[in-house]
Amino acid sequence: MTQRSAFWNAVATLVALGLIFFLIDPAGRAPDGARFLARQHPALVHLPIGFLLFAGLLALARRWRKDEHQGSTEQAALVLGGWGGVAAAAAGSWLMQMGGYQADVLFWHRLAGFVIPLAAAGILLVSTERFGSGLRSAAWSLLVAGLVIGGHKGGEMTHGKQFTAEYAPVLLQPVLGGAPTLETRFDLSRPDSISVYSALAKPILHARCTSCHGEGRTKGGLDLTTAEAIAGHETDTDDDPLITWGSSEASLLIQRIMLPMEHRRAMPPVPDAKPLSHADVELLRWWVDSESGFDGTIAAADMPGSIRSILQAYGMGEIKRGVFALSVAEPDTASVTALRATGLRLTRVSVDEPFLDLACDAASCLSAEGLDPLAPNIISLELSGTDVTDSDLAALSRFPNLTSVDLSRTAVTGSSLEALANLPFLTRINLYGTRVDDSALDVLAAFPALEGVYLWNTNVTDEGVARLRDALPGADINDGRS
Repeated sequence: MTQRSAFWNAVATLVALGLIFFLIDPAGRAPDGARFLARQHPALVHLPIGFLLFAGLLALARRWRKDEHQGSTEQAALVLGGWGGVAAAAAGSWLMQMGGYQADVLFWHRLAGFVIPLAAAGILLVSTERFGSGLRSAAWSLLVAGLVIGGHKGGEMTHGKQFTAEYAPVLLQPVLGGAPTLETRFDLSRPDSISVYSALAKPILHARCTSCHGEGRTKGGLDLTTAEAIAGHETDTDDDPLITWGSSEASLLIQRIMLPMEHRRAMPPVPDAKPLSHADVELLRWWVDSESGFDGTIAAADMPGSIRSILQAYGMGEIKRGVFALSVAEPDTASVTALRATGLRLTRVSVDEPFLDLACDAASCLSAEGLDPLAPNIISLELSGTDVTDSDLAALSRFPNLTSVDLSRTAVTGSSLEALANLPFLTRINLYGTRVDDSALDVLAAFPALEGVYLWNTNVTDEGVARLRDALPGADINDGRS
């Protein structure tokens, strides 16, 4: 090939790639004829790769022979490989219009697809004696880089990131990014503080939906990139709302992803992308059914066993709620031992938790010297049968994390129960055998965290108990009568 021919080959390659880049709109929709050619992209990719690898082998053989002259066979392989790459770039651009690909991976794969034919044309152009060996080496290096990056990103798009990285040598793992594991797909490390939307729904939508319904490309006028965009979406009057919280069956988003893949309205469209996995569909359904919205946390959502199994497979550990979600320091062993020596009964609630149960024989233990450093650790207080009275209840506020208080068989009348109102984790209170009456129940009605109230042998009435049950519908109000 003459210098002139190589020049015009490079110009033609550049023009062809420019037309492909500017005329095939990434946000457009490929026509049926182009879709057929788009589906030939794998064949159109592998054929030029073969020609270019063959040309590379011939160039290596020349270099070994110290021959600077490029033979006609090598030139023909570069021409066929370069223009095959142009055809592959066109098919790939139409395939890109069909959606379903991760945007950042697609960018690098497409860039490599444009670099490869340009590099092939550049090698032909700089292979004469007018150009130094350094420029020729740079052109070959660019071609090799394009083939490596394009192949890697192509495999990642079609088979997932683990396809090329799973068995890679340790030295290549930092370059390839390593093989993702189930535990790295979703952020489930803080289920008590991260929302279901941020941890689960958003990653699924961004991975599978926003290539068509995202920034710069909102098919059907639908944008799923942000919570604000989703919340602000209005559907056609013939369709159900995009999301009906509490009812996935009435939510258009869920309806479409659950349609049979042959259905013309199934999402994502089967000609464009694979259907969502069963696990992803179930997680999106749970997001809607649980009424978590965009702020509800994973820990706060009612979680069926099937969803728990899915999330545990993705690396979610035990969800701690209430006081057990707090970060409390381990109790000082020396302090516990010293207090036990004075007669206080301090026992560990669990070997895995830093919390203690305090059982007293008299009201005086509430003000025992040296107890203050352990106050955050004490979550259960047993005062049954002691001399505790209403005036002693104010001392309970020094234990901010109390979940259970046993005041049974004491002289408490309930007149000072308001002192317990600042205990946010108080879930159980035992008033068996005390002199509390309905006025005390009215105070307890303002404690929304209560799950159990025991009222046997007290002065409460059926009417008072009924009012308390209405105020705390989820609590166990046990008065020994029903």
